Amino acid sequence: MDKEILVKRFDQLLNYLPERIKTLLSSLNGELKAAVQEIRLRAGRPLTVTMGSSQFFVCKSGAFMLPRNDCFFVSASDLEDCFLRLCKHSVYSHAGELCEGYISLENGHRAGICGRVVARNGKIETVRDISSINIRIAKEVPHSADGILKEYNGGGILICGGPGTGKTTLLRDLLRQLADGSLGECKKVAIIDSRGEIAAVSGGIPYTDIGITADIITGASKAKGIEMALRTLFPDVIAFDEVGNMEEVYAVTQSFNSGVSVITTAHLGSFADLSKRPAVKALLKTGAIDLVIMCHRDFSFSVKRLSELNALTAESALL
Repeated sequence: MDKEILVKRFDQLLNYLPERIKTLLSSLNGELKAAVQEIRLRAGRPLTVTMGSSQFFVCKSGAFMLPRNDCFFVSASDLEDCFLRLCKHSVYSHAGELCEGYISLENGHRAGICGRVVARNGKIETVRDISSINIRIAKEVPHSADGILKEYNGGGILICGGPGTGKTTLLRDLLRQLADGSLGECKKVAIIDSRGEIAAVSGGIPYTDIGITADIITGASKAKGIEMALRTLFPDVIAFDEVGNMEEVYAVTQSFNSGVSVITTAHLGSFADLSKRPAVKALLKTGAIDLVIMCHRDFSFSVKRLSELNALTAESALL
């Protein structure tokens, strides 16, 4: 992504921060602003930023460092102020997201919220006494999925990797290229964007580039969104982020049986972990997945066909 765009996105997020933190981070140079991936606020502890696989402390002068000397410390009132800004002073309107531990922001950014979980009858109602906030900056990397397209034959794709390895970024570019006709024709892509991270829709308009023939369903669960897409959009491809339960796997099965390809992601550290997550293992058994992508910490990735992984697996394969 262009440096100027990255700097602009960083500056937009500053409006969610308390004034004293906003003033500190706004003084950073463009190179640093463009490189920051996360801004972390922890009550009573140093303000930190994530760049690549490293965390850096922010000192009072605005410089980044690895040692803890002269750190800028975040107060409990900073956390409360930031939390209210993220909610736009309407905590109730974000209750559903808070139950999942996050708040969706404009342009695909997201804030992870930690604090005291309030539950009733085993169901999470909200989060109070905020202790830390992690603001993740959404980034688009055009053509990052080129290596996947070279292997793509129209089947399903599972993009795997640990936290912060670029799964959603890779997914977004892959969908953009399919919808823009990089393979010779524009695919009808239905995106189930439950958390607003893929397309960043606001007022019906997507604020990330997800291609000219993509349709986006927001506000529905992934399983329900897949059902809606199959019934009303007649897509070539259905995509969503993070397969997590058997209801979603069942919905994928329905999609596969309808002749619609599925592209999704999963939190996994290695190819060996594919058989350790029940939902992922069940997904692979549906026959809906052809390519498995493993994202690495350095933002590179490996591409393997499921048939190849099965041949290499000692326990009579993943299926």
